[in-house]
Amino acid sequence: MDLAMAQRLVDRRKAAGLSQEALAAQLGVSRQAVSKWERSESSPDTDNLIALAALYGVSLDELLYGEAVDSTDDSQTDDEARNSNAGTKASDEAEASAEHADCSDKPLVDISLARGIHVIDPNKGEEVHVGWNGIHVANERKGEEVHVGPDGLYIDTLEDDGHSMHTNDDGTVTIDGETFSSWKEAHDKLDHHGKHFHTKVGRAWNKFPFPALVALAYLVLGIVYSTWATGLFLVFLIPVYYALGDFIDQRRLSKLIDVVYSVSAEAWFLYMWLCLGQPHPAWVILITIPVVKALMRWCRKQWKCRKQA
Repeated sequence: MDLAMAQRLVDRRKAAGLSQEALAAQLGVSRQAVSKWERSESSPDTDNLIALAALYGVSLDELLYGEAVDSTDDSQTDDEARNSNAGTKASDEAEASAEHADCSDKPLVDISLARGIHVIDPNKGEEVHVGWNGIHVANERKGEEVHVGPDGLYIDTLEDDGHSMHTNDDGTVTIDGETFSSWKEAHDKLDHHGKHFHTKVGRAWNKFPFPALVALAYLVLGIVYSTWATGLFLVFLIPVYYALGDFIDQRRLSKLIDVVYSVSAEAWFLYMWLCLGQPHPAWVILITIPVVKALMRWCRKQWKCRKQA
């Protein structure tokens, strides 16, 4: 789909007083799909084009070509003109493709007063668009998308600890599927890392000063049993404690396995090295940590993609 049609879709939606999210809800598609139509990344299928034309009260030709068709003769004339130019356009596109074949690995830049600035880097899967309808930044490989415009703020990410967040027309804020009446309410219910707790147990678990308890236990064991060196292994309990709290609150087993395995592997290696003097072949277990982390991260992304589908 060309950029001119994408801009028409933006103009029609704004003229109808709809946000991307509201339009997506009426069509039964995702907001990301609407966003891609309006950035000329993809085209609506026939059913959605018909639904858009009916929603905006225009003909399908007017939606596609930007001009109202007044008579059958005009339609036939337009069809003939388009057919006569089809060969020329095809040859032009072929020449353009051949022209850019050698520079396909370079970022593509389009600058226009009407369309704004559009930069695409196919190698990195990154895209930046700055135009009259706002600023849009996307990274397809990482699954990250940020949009700032008149219709609000949208942030979506597939990263492990990332969030999906957008503002609504009524002034509310939706974060990870939960709507808050204001930014203040969202701030009050999220911790300083932006993490949201779904249960009172999860919040209480996170608020408990477990690191202070570990420090106290270390001092007691050191003073009573003189285990100052081995007592340092208590530090490894801290990330396990918070990972367990996250599992209790959100039931994210992959994150629990990720943290527990990594901490256990590191603690076991240090024990073999510092206490038993056998760093070899204990170091081999350290190689498995990034493998397990990558596997668990892949599982989380697949699960989030499935939920968003």
